[in-house]
Amino acid sequence: MADSAETRKLVYLVTGGCGFLGEHVVRMLLQREPRLYELRVFDLHLGPWLEELKTGPVQVTAIQGDVTQAHEVAAAVAGAHVVIHTAGLVDVFGRASPETIYEVNVQGTKNVIEACVQTGTRFLVYTSSMEVVGPNIKGHPFYRGNEDTPYEAIHRHPYPCSKAQAERLVLEANGRKAMWPGCTCWPKSWSSELR
Repeated sequence: MADSAETRKLVYLVTGGCGFLGEHVVRMLLQREPRLYELRVFDLHLGPWLEELKTGPVQVTAIQGDVTQAHEVAAAVAGAHVVIHTAGLVDVFGRASPETIYEVNVQGTKNVIEACVQTGTRFLVYTSSMEVVGPNIKGHPFYRGNEDTPYEAIHRHPYPCSKAQAERLVLEANGRKAMWPGCTCWPKSWSSELR
């Protein structure tokens, strides 16, 4: 089958696209998403490795921006079909202030959700953290569960608290109507609807 411009029509945005997880997601999308037309990589610090990706068949757009700035997020999201939100401030050693962690992880996620709703972006994939599910109130780890497994976790540190709050925001936004008529955000089976 010929690889034509007609078959490649999806625009993806990866927030935090130059981070550890984000870079892997970016490279995976370039390898495994045949309908990818444009891949936007949004990050506070852009990596030099992005230059090598700009010579391939997919348009790779590097966008330097900050998830805490709603207008920057909205500009990056506009026109995207799928947003994969990997941006976040990981801090398990207490080096960042609780306010900064909240601003990036919670307010940044709010900004991404609102941008998706305002621009009519239908699909948001949020990357959470294992810190959200453990330990529980008895100190036991989360073992062999899934998203439906009841689990009462205790979050005593700013990072897991922020990721749990952000995850709740995304879950609460699931199915929220986008501003553009006919668009619904984040159905449970989003990958099948892209076909």
